[in-house]
Amino acid sequence: MASVGFRAVSALAIGKWIALSFGPLGTALFGQLMNLYSTFSSVPYDGLGRAMVKEGSLAQKSDDKVGTKQILGTSYSLLIFLFCSLWSIAIVISYFTNWFEPFQSGGYFIWMILGFGALASAYFFGMTFLIWQKTNIQAIIASGLSVGGIISILFAHFFQLEIQLTLLFFISGQTLGGFLVLFLFRNSIPQIWVRPDWNPELGKKLINFTFAFSITILISQIGNYVLVHWALNTIGSEKTGLWTAMNRLADVFNIPILAIANTILLPLISGISSHATEVRNTIKPIFIRSLAALGLGIIFLFFMYPAILPLFFSAEFVADSQWIAWQLSGDFFKSSTYLISILILALGHTRFYVWLEIGSVILILCLSFFLFHQFGFIGMFMAHCIRFLFYWAAIVMRYRKLLLL
Repeated sequence: MASVGFRAVSALAIGKWIALSFGPLGTALFGQLMNLYSTFSSVPYDGLGRAMVKEGSLAQKSDDKVGTKQILGTSYSLLIFLFCSLWSIAIVISYFTNWFEPFQSGGYFIWMILGFGALASAYFFGMTFLIWQKTNIQAIIASGLSVGGIISILFAHFFQLEIQLTLLFFISGQTLGGFLVLFLFRNSIPQIWVRPDWNPELGKKLINFTFAFSITILISQIGNYVLVHWALNTIGSEKTGLWTAMNRLADVFNIPILAIANTILLPLISGISSHATEVRNTIKPIFIRSLAALGLGIIFLFFMYPAILPLFFSAEFVADSQWIAWQLSGDFFKSSTYLISILILALGHTRFYVWLEIGSVILILCLSFFLFHQFGFIGMFMAHCIRFLFYWAAIVMRYRKLLLL
């Protein structure tokens, strides 16, 4: 958990530095870059990576070394195909639209999409260690990514680079840090390094899981991108920067939740996914403790935010605090859904997950436009809260028996 804390602190420090150095507009651009990266990496990292861990955990539980090797080889082949496809799509989109503005001029765009691919690959190879329950190595690799990001930001600050170059150096630094740690641990599990291969049956399983999970991430990130683009043109860079900064801060506090979901729950549940009682007994203690800690954290933030937020963001970001209750309430439900959504994926209930994500994105788009016109800027935070309340309620109602709620 020390590495999780370090990653959270480093992310907060970087957010603070960007807010102080470039103001609300810089924070909004940083949020857009992260949205673009999440959109680009959702298929190879979030989708294929989790599918690989799920199938690999099942093979390891059965001590099927040949099956594990085939899963890795097929995953690597799919990774290469996905990156080639995503790069081609990005080039076509950049030619016909201005979606990647302000990174479309000069060599920024090529640097950006190559950096996205390399960074997602570093995260992807880090996830392979989870098949063997090597969460400590995966955590060190993730910390290496954070260290690389901090060093690149310091480099950009020393040479006083513009915001676009600073953000691209940030992507590059994270990538180099991650691959350096991967190189150092290259011999810890030799079975990881296999040639790309193809097994049609495994490929079909990996593709189905990857598509189901990736499409939800893509829809969510496209929705976020549309919202930020609309907000920049409607409410201005200052308030958009505040709104984006709070969402990024929420993502930082979700780092421990995601670590628990990806490194503990997914491998555990994948090996017992056909036994409901065993699944319940496995996840209930983790879920209750995580939920209790999350609730205490939200309460702490609610009472301490006047002292805490200025530590991370400039004073102009926290001048108006009427939105804080809506934001923190939405963050509680958002973090809770991360834990339960891993259960849905491990059980293979992907269709429900896809439709739920699509519904929640449509809901926040409609609510943001409507509530902003009804209540002003605070309506953006109200929409955030209502979206994840709906999401949380839908999951809990569907799986209440399994969760014993």
